[in-house]
Amino acid sequence: MMFVLWESILSDLMTFNTVLYNLRSAKNVGMIARSHIAFGGHYLIIIGEQNKWDFKGGTSTYTRKLIELEQVLFFETFEQFYIWNKAHINAQNIAIEISELAKQTNSFNDYNNSNLILGNERTGIPESILKQCDHILTIPQIEAIGSLNVAISASIVLYEASKNLQTQSKIEGFKFV
Repeated sequence: MMFVLWESILSDLMTFNTVLYNLRSAKNVGMIARSHIAFGGHYLIIIGEQNKWDFKGGTSTYTRKLIELEQVLFFETFEQFYIWNKAHINAQNIAIEISELAKQTNSFNDYNNSNLILGNERTGIPESILKQCDHILTIPQIEAIGSLNVAISASIVLYEASKNLQTQSKIEGFKFV
């Protein structure tokens, strides 16, 4: 009931969700949650083993905040998430992955109503999931280093997605409030 009302409001306002596929590190999830909030993301969606996330420490404060606001969703499989997405928000799926088929993030600007999907720190996003995505984006590199840390990659992409937002938090001293 309240969820349905919120979804109708959300469909007009939503810009992006952050989707984390089988991440291994709670520290990375905490850092991504912090960037997700800072750049105006809505849902933080975690796919994989839900019981392994025992958020503790400084960076997980933001994850706990999202959980309290009921803005963290957990799915065991990508298929469950995919079905939920189609039924509830119908957002486009955008994979962030190193791929020859990918568009570069700095030349892409259709982030509205999207799920930004980031993969496992070691194995990335499986080909079977990439085939179900509307777009595949990669972060261009000047010097080849292999890959960026998933939390750094997320922050870069979340910043790119937030560029079209017309809001900014107030600054007091040296902090956004």
